[in-house]
Amino acid sequence: MPLRAVNNRSLTDQVFDQLAAEIMSERYPAGGSLPSERALTEVFGVNRQVVREALKRLEQLKLVRIAHGGTTRVLDFRRHARLDLLALMAEHATGSGEVARYHLAVLEMRAAIGADIVRLCALRADHQVRGDLVVLATEMRVARDSEALFALDVRFWERLLDGAQNIAYRLAVNTLVEGAYVMGDVAKEWFIEEIRASDYRMPIALAVQAGDPAAAESVARKIMRTAVDALGATIAPAPPPAPPLRPATGGATSKPRE
Repeated sequence: MPLRAVNNRSLTDQVFDQLAAEIMSERYPAGGSLPSERALTEVFGVNRQVVREALKRLEQLKLVRIAHGGTTRVLDFRRHARLDLLALMAEHATGSGEVARYHLAVLEMRAAIGADIVRLCALRADHQVRGDLVVLATEMRVARDSEALFALDVRFWERLLDGAQNIAYRLAVNTLVEGAYVMGDVAKEWFIEEIRASDYRMPIALAVQAGDPAAAESVARKIMRTAVDALGATIAPAPPPAPPLRPATGGATSKPRE
């Protein structure tokens, strides 16, 4: 969509948000350049400092590279960006197909690392963590509403991560959970269906409590792969990328706001 002037609230956030959306939708192709700072101030109706702050945030996310002389080159985010972009992608997912494909990617990643988190927890967790997992699974069975059930599942995975003692996995799961919250009801409904179908995580909790890493990994993998396969069966192939569009940079009627 064409860039547009922004209103007076959170100017930097709004400029950043629009530019990030354009880059992630590939309307600005990798290897190309964004309009100049001067052109962007005219398009958005803001001052140059606002534009510079927004561009700096894009650079921190590895969406662009700001070269000497002021040229801002668009990076291929699939090759350069990190997990911190994932929640932003959830926020900008549009249309049922795009939302479903994003959620499938999250479930596939969780299935890949989740089974090993459970295995490590069965190996490393102390008695407190093992007992807490059984308590949480029991509470899930009697949870009255979906919000409470989802919150308990988040706590369940937090305790699994406590037991696994792997900081890389923890940071990855933090990103996945943030993305799930951004996606709202669409993502939560899938997770809640999985929780109920898995007997409210009790098989995982009991395998961890027994200190059986092979059994814990096996049951976790089966539960999470079932969710991946169920969602994957409902999703059509992704459409080809939209052709790159270059928004007009002239003709703005509003003056830059200081």
